[in-house]
Amino acid sequence: MNVAEFIEHKKRQSHLFILGAGATVATIPNGDRNGKKSPVMDGFLNKIGRTDLLEGIKLETKNNNIEDIYSELHDKPEYEEKVHEIEKAIKDYFKDLLLPDIPTLYDYLILSLRSKDCIATFNWDPLLIQAYNRVNRITHDLPEMLFLHGCVAVGLCKDCHRYTPIQNIICPECGKPLSRPKLMFPVRNKNYNDDIYIKHAWQRLEYYLKTAGLLTIWGYGAPESDTKAKKMMEKAFSTTPKFLDSIEIIDIADKDKLIDRWQEFSKETNFHINIHKSLLDSYLAEFPRRSIEGYVKRNLEGWWGSSKLRLKDCKTFQELRELYNPLIIKENHDDYSVIC
Repeated sequence: MNVAEFIEHKKRQSHLFILGAGATVATIPNGDRNGKKSPVMDGFLNKIGRTDLLEGIKLETKNNNIEDIYSELHDKPEYEEKVHEIEKAIKDYFKDLLLPDIPTLYDYLILSLRSKDCIATFNWDPLLIQAYNRVNRITHDLPEMLFLHGCVAVGLCKDCHRYTPIQNIICPECGKPLSRPKLMFPVRNKNYNDDIYIKHAWQRLEYYLKTAGLLTIWGYGAPESDTKAKKMMEKAFSTTPKFLDSIEIIDIADKDKLIDRWQEFSKETNFHINIHKSLLDSYLAEFPRRSIEGYVKRNLEGWWGSSKLRLKDCKTFQELRELYNPLIIKENHDDYSVIC
């Protein structure tokens, strides 16, 4: 492969986003359309007003993380009913979340990627799907979405092995009722193979981890107790066979704490990571719908310029459409060059 062929190969690679609870919190910092906020895993039951579920239970775990609490109770047969109550409380809380009427960071995120790209999320909320449906009116060339721990808005047909929005109620293929994929798994023994949808999502993630040219991790802390996710991150940060590929961390935490948190993984890349406070500071913001092309142009082709079309705050979806329209017009003519 000569240099020109290598550059063209890099341009065809995908941009992989991995999202944690911090991404949803950043998307609705003041709450959803009705002021309802999305909690992170620590202190989860307290934040959704359901500490009553733990009354009379003496926990061994010393932290307040819902996944660790669930894992401990799941391993004790006497709490089987309590486990079901926690699962129901999670579904009931998240299923009613609604995006605000104005464009949000999730709208920007999805619209700034293309079908060769991927968003893999650990979040249960339905906001990504809502954003996808909104920006799908602007273009159909949108990224694949993987819900690694399930999603309250996803329905699964166990007979056809296909998934579709849960609001459809029945499978469009066979007409049988849809069920929701599992949302909770014991962190110490996560067997995703027991759930068809979750298994497929992790298989697709494996593919993107091997082939992506850019990796951005937004609002996700890679908890020590989640061994499955930890192995995934080790693979994501592996230097083989990534050449000049970039890893971004988007997180509002203190930079020194983030460096310490990700040190175990980033040493595999000789600490070749970039840390940002906001999605609007990332490669995606500078090169919407052209993040890979912008990265290649700057880092492999020696370009010193800057994109003339960057993400900016849009108050309406008409404004958002007008912002992206020059890019989409070029795409209709198979032109994916950076506007500079």
